[in-house]
Amino acid sequence: MVENIPALQAAPTPFVGTPENNTFENEHPVTQQRRAVDALRKQGMSPEDAHQQVYGELDLSDTEAKRNMASTFGRVQDDGNKKAVRIDMDSPFPSIMAQDNKLEIALNQTSVNDLRTPQDKQIPDALQDANAEAEPVQQQEDIDYNWDVAYLQKYGRA
Repeated sequence: MVENIPALQAAPTPFVGTPENNTFENEHPVTQQRRAVDALRKQGMSPEDAHQQVYGELDLSDTEAKRNMASTFGRVQDDGNKKAVRIDMDSPFPSIMAQDNKLEIALNQTSVNDLRTPQDKQIPDALQDANAEAEPVQQQEDIDYNWDVAYLQKYGRA
């Protein structure tokens, strides 16, 4: 007489899952509608048109329709960064962070010439003057340190 081995755990319920394999979230209608709106936005459609294509025409007397539209606009505004710092660049009185960001954008402009490998003794574009005449390159005087080395080897350090 052979008995079956009992299961070590209870059978999984449809409400329990991992983030990678959460069938309840994938099949939930609200999640499906949000993904459909986001997919249409990624294809280049405006958020208003994408929302109305998925949810239908916006009825301003329906509070749930307005709530769904506000939810879509909130996702567009946050752009997936709910906890990230958002810099208001269009403010009439920009913050120090906004001013620093504008300065960083202005200074980090990279051209094709900036990416090229610099040639030997080449003057950077920012320092060149288009109207200036070419100056002769001054060579530094070569110093022979062999006499100094010989002195230190013979008499030691000074």
